[in-house]
Amino acid sequence: MNNISSNKGSFARYISVFIGLILAGLICMYFALSINSYRQNQIETKKELRIVQGIAKDISLYKFYHKYGTERMGQVISSAEHLLNAIRNPERQMNKEEIDLHLHKLTWLWLSATPTTEYVALSNSGEINLISSDALRNKFREFNMEQEKLLQFEAIQVRYVDLQLRPFLNSHIDRTTIDTYQKADSLITNHFSSPFKNTSSDLLNNREFANILTDLIFSTKRIMLPYRRMAIVIKEIEEIFTVKYPSIPIVEYNPF
Repeated sequence: MNNISSNKGSFARYISVFIGLILAGLICMYFALSINSYRQNQIETKKELRIVQGIAKDISLYKFYHKYGTERMGQVISSAEHLLNAIRNPERQMNKEEIDLHLHKLTWLWLSATPTTEYVALSNSGEINLISSDALRNKFREFNMEQEKLLQFEAIQVRYVDLQLRPFLNSHIDRTTIDTYQKADSLITNHFSSPFKNTSSDLLNNREFANILTDLIFSTKRIMLPYRRMAIVIKEIEEIFTVKYPSIPIVEYNPF
């Protein structure tokens, strides 16, 4: 009987030791997995911060493009409308300097959109899923959609200016009398005398020119639509950064 009791005790001890070893192994596995998960989360957090910092720089750059693009295209529309208004209302007197300056502004261009965006790059690599904020992902996708529309509308407007407007103006007036260039945050316009007989005022009696102005206004105003929508989305993205990523500011981009 004593042997039987002794054997039972030994067996129980073996079972206890075995269970203890299993529990110890499970605990070790748990801690190992926890440490590995912690390290992986740290790596993904660092990647997310790098991605979000890139988005912040992207938004900062497009705020600059939006500001100057809106101003530049707004002046194109304004000059075209002034000239078209003078054609429709002959009693509206415009001097030669006014006409020449408005004609000069008609050919201004500003390209903001790019064929490959930060959103496309992140989507293709799969890193877009590392952004923990659903709101930021959605707004960044919306921002990319407006960029794609802007790219299409800018291409249409550039082709129209290069293939229709410039050739027409080149055949009717001397465009060398005015030159504009960027200096720091301002546009500098210089005026020059012309050795040619400049008949810019005659364009106000030209039906083809009136039609060209009408089409130019239409194509340029289409650019302003995605600009306005992008301004709204940019503001919403900035609000998300303030709440979700307060340590990553969207600073003003200034190339000057």
